[in-house]
Amino acid sequence: MRITLLIVVFLFLLAFFAGTVVTIAREGLNVLSVLSVLLIALMAVGIFGALASGADRDE
Repeated sequence: MRITLLIVVFLFLLAFFAGTVVTIAREGLNVLSVLSVLLIALMAVGIFGALASGADRDE
């Protein structure tokens, strides 16, 4: 289940990053584009970090 979720999250973030790259190619680099890339990177680090480390479950 964790692998499936990682793949879905990766594709989701990849789609947002691709949209940002297309916008940068069309309109040039601006403050909002940089903010978008930083936000995508922040989400990726948080989500992949949480999913990769796993949680110790008390059973």
